Amino acid sequence: MDFDFTEKQLALQAEVRDFARNVIAKTVMERTREYRWDKSLWLEIGSHKWPGVVVPTEYGGMGAGPMEHAIIVEEISKVDASLGAALNLIQQTIMAVLKFCTPEQKKKYLPGLASGETYAMTGITETGAGSKLSDMATTAVRDGDDWIVNGIKTEVHIPEYVEACLIFAKTPGGISAFLVDTKNPGFKVLYPREIVGLRGNPMAAVGFENCRVPGENLLGREGAYQEIFFNSFDLTRTGNAAKCIGIAEGALEEAIAYAKTRHVGENVVTDFQGIRWQLADLVTKLEGARWLMYKSATEYITKGRSTVNAAKAKLLACTTAMEATTVAFQITGSHGCFADQPFARFMMDAKLSEMTGGTVEILRNTIARDLLGKPTGPTP
Repeated sequence: MDFDFTEKQLALQAEVRDFARNVIAKTVMERTREYRWDKSLWLEIGSHKWPGVVVPTEYGGMGAGPMEHAIIVEEISKVDASLGAALNLIQQTIMAVLKFCTPEQKKKYLPGLASGETYAMTGITETGAGSKLSDMATTAVRDGDDWIVNGIKTEVHIPEYVEACLIFAKTPGGISAFLVDTKNPGFKVLYPREIVGLRGNPMAAVGFENCRVPGENLLGREGAYQEIFFNSFDLTRTGNAAKCIGIAEGALEEAIAYAKTRHVGENVVTDFQGIRWQLADLVTKLEGARWLMYKSATEYITKGRSTVNAAKAKLLACTTAMEATTVAFQITGSHGCFADQPFARFMMDAKLSEMTGGTVEILRNTIARDLLGKPTGPTP
C-alpha cells in the first residue's frame, strides 16, 4: 500500500499544525481549567471547513475523506485533544446525514455543521446501557406519521450548541436511529456532567420527554441501527486512533523539550539509556499505530467499512498514548507535577481515550472474533 501523502495533504497537514500551535495552544490550558467550550474558536476552525472534512463541497464542506480527517484530528490533538475529539465526534452525525437523509435535510444541516456555526451530538449511552445497545431504555413509538421519543442520554457533548442530535432508541421493529432537532418540544438539557479529561468539550445529560420527531427523521428503516452506527463508527474509530497518536506525540514533544535542558551532573535527562530506550520503544509503537490508522482509512475509502483494522489502530494508539503520557510525566520529574504544565491534561485525555470510541476490552473482542470466530459457548 502507498500511504505517502499527496502535496495537497501535506499542505493541509502544515496548515492545521500551524493553526494548532499558534491559535489553539494559546487557550488550551485555560479552557481545560474552566471546563469550557469556546464557540468563537470553533467558528474559526469552521472557517477552514475542517468540521466538514468529509462533507461535499456543494454543502459547504471540504469534499475530502478519511485520510484528511485523520490528518486534521492528529495535528490538532497534539495541542488539544478536546478539539480533536470534537472534530471526530461530529462525523458520526455528518455521516448519518450524508447517507440516510433527504436532499432537503442535507441542505438544512450540513452547511452549518461544516462551517462550525453549529454542532452535533450522538445519544447512545444511558445510566444502564453503553456498548450493548440492546440494554438501552430510550424508546420511540409511532404516533401517526411521527415518532414520540422518551428517554435519557447521559453522555452527550455541549448540547446547548447542538442543532442536530443522532439518537438511538428502541422501536417495535428493533433499535432504530433518529435525527432529532434540539429545538423540538420535549428535548431538554437535564444537568451538566463534569468529566476528568477532554475538558474542552464539556458533557451533559439530556432528556426526551414525549419528544415528537417527524417520520422522515427515522434514518434508514426501523431496526437498522447497525448499518447507521457502523457507517460512521469505523470512520470515527480511525479518528480516535488519530487523536490518541496526537496526544502521545504532543506529550512526548513537551517532555523531550524539557528533558533536553534538565541537567543531572554533566548529563541531561535524555542522555540516560533507560530514558532513551523508553522513547525509542514509544516512537516505534506510534509509527505502527499510524500505519494501522492509514490502512484503516484507506480500507474505509475503498469499502466503506474498516471494523477490524480500525479496532487494531485504535487499540495500539490508545494503549501507546497511555504509556507515552505516563513516561512523559515521569521524565519531567517534579517539573511536570504542577497545574501550569500540560502533562496531567495529556494523561487524563489519554485515559479517557482508552474508554471512549470503544474500550480496549471491546476492541480486543472485535479483533479476537475476527481471528478466532465467535466463542463456542457463553463468554467466560
